[in-house]
Amino acid sequence: MIYINGQKSEFELNQFSNFEEVIIATNAACNNANEIITEVHLNDELFQELYPHQAEDIEISEVKKVEITSIKYIEMASQIVTELFKVTSSIRIASTQASESLRRGDDMDALATITNMTEVIRNFLSMIACFQSDFNAPVTAEYESLSEKYNQILLEVNDAMENEDWILVADLLGFEVAPLCSDWDTYLTSLRFFFNSEINTVSQ
Repeated sequence: MIYINGQKSEFELNQFSNFEEVIIATNAACNNANEIITEVHLNDELFQELYPHQAEDIEISEVKKVEITSIKYIEMASQIVTELFKVTSSIRIASTQASESLRRGDDMDALATITNMTEVIRNFLSMIACFQSDFNAPVTAEYESLSEKYNQILLEVNDAMENEDWILVADLLGFEVAPLCSDWDTYLTSLRFFFNSEINTVSQ
């Protein structure tokens, strides 16, 4: 038996020769419904591949029951936005800690924190851009202003680091980067409202 979100699907196990074919077919069905698979249970146990194409090695005769759990893309996006509040919090903490480290003269600790923080910020901005390109999230004036400010500040941080002006770096992190996190939280709140509105529209 093959179930998708608790409902018996149109697929039958005898249509397939191995478990990978089942996953491919159910994944295509979920994609057609604008959904993404989040969990796969095989014979009442959570299935996670231990090596690439492990599912292909599982003959259909070994498969008794498949349970697929999926979620709408728009719902997944909403959940990710909620998680991004943790990211802005980590950026705020990291920038504050790096600023304090620089003022104490702990340059090495500060540089490691700044490097990691910069990568987090880059991924954060990429995720926001993905929401706009893939989910038609509005590109608001608020977003454009914040994005421009962040990019400008990061350029100033980079220039100050190249000039080894650690006091300026500390000031930029403590007085520019950290406070902007609150503005990003405000933007994320509006973004979450947008996705929730979209979810309600889809559900109607």
